Amino acid sequence: MMGSERMDIKSLDLYLDKLEKGTYDVHMSDADHAAFLEVLKQHDEEKFFTYINLLSPELRAEILMELPLPFQVDYIRESDEVRLSRIIEALDSDDATNLFLTIVKKEKEKSKKVFELLSQTKQETISDLMTYPEDQAGALMQTELFVVPSYKSIAEATEILAGLKREGLGTVQSVYVTDERGKFIKAIPIDDLFIEKSDQTFDQIIDRYPESYSILAHESIDKVIESVSKYDLTTLAVLDNKGYLLGRITHDDAVDAMQRRATGQIYNLSRVHKDEEVQESFVKSTQTRSIWLAINLANAIIASLVIGVFEHTISAIIELAILLPIVANMAGTASVQTMTVIIRQIALGNINFELLRPLFLKELSIAVANGLIFGIMSSVAAHVWFGNPHVSAAIGLSMLVSFVLAGVLGTTVPILLKRMNFDPAVASSVIVITAVDIIGFFSFLWFAKMITL
Repeated sequence: MMGSERMDIKSLDLYLDKLEKGTYDVHMSDADHAAFLEVLKQHDEEKFFTYINLLSPELRAEILMELPLPFQVDYIRESDEVRLSRIIEALDSDDATNLFLTIVKKEKEKSKKVFELLSQTKQETISDLMTYPEDQAGALMQTELFVVPSYKSIAEATEILAGLKREGLGTVQSVYVTDERGKFIKAIPIDDLFIEKSDQTFDQIIDRYPESYSILAHESIDKVIESVSKYDLTTLAVLDNKGYLLGRITHDDAVDAMQRRATGQIYNLSRVHKDEEVQESFVKSTQTRSIWLAINLANAIIASLVIGVFEHTISAIIELAILLPIVANMAGTASVQTMTVIIRQIALGNINFELLRPLFLKELSIAVANGLIFGIMSSVAAHVWFGNPHVSAAIGLSMLVSFVLAGVLGTTVPILLKRMNFDPAVASSVIVITAVDIIGFFSFLWFAKMITL
């Protein structure tokens, strides 16, 4: 471990030396640059700002977008408006908008001056993209495109592409063919153009290519992810309601959206704020986690109040207090298993609201089967442990009831929340686990009270 650590520091020193001399490999990826600078920031924050500013605005912009969000925020706070405006100018429209939104969120007063320093074209582009909510396809859209009217020839398209590349257009996977009014017709992969004659127009060859996938700007990002995953798309055309081409969503942006969604689901199920990262500050992490912990405390108090209703029963049969955590833990685990499966399938678009009956019956059957199995096992274990048939019967019945209701709630609550346009990963765990705890405690103590009367 120590040898590896020394090697990392040695590699970092070598990288910084090349950075000072301007002799670093120009073909080094943005991600590799970001990896070195991320390590540097963790060792020496002052040097991080010194060295990243040695890079050209164009390279600095790309590297900045590869760094974790807390590092981007730190850079925003340490940089003046002129430097930030140059970085935004160097970025593609989607990244430029995302960075500007971060500046607005973290440094609102500074963002006004930054916006004033941008070119009119950049201002208009950012203003347009900012109108899309973060859960719509338009929020992922990049407006830089290789667009060719269908009456143009392939030779003319090649000249158009050369000009766009000289202006800084990034990686191009497809040519977007439109009619003379700008309405989208098809996207043709660049490599397919090599087999076509250069004097042919797109009108002459367009019918030989399959229909292209597209999405409306106001449609959900979930649909973007579903389309890119299902059809293995490298890019997805974004249209307005009338079919006019607005932009494209690239595969890497779709993958980033998938990762953010998956991270959000995992964090929400564990009741951690969706934006928290490892690099987040101690104070910020403490604040975001404390909110959920406060909610959890309230839930625990409610469950304790339920137990308090049966105070005399517990005092008379002390074994109940010992067995209570078993009931809650088993039912809680069962509900989490069900919720995890349901929420994941909702996210993947595999659950059709019109075909819920088979899914519900399956989960109910699993819950009944597990309730019977673990109810019997718990009953036998309690009888061996305490030799009290009343307690044994109570925990067995309670386990069955808790498992069944855990299955029912774990299936229905996420689906109902989704139907009501709430994120099921956020609220499901709070609602279901609290309800299952209360049901488990109440049923166990109620059965014990009824049986021993």
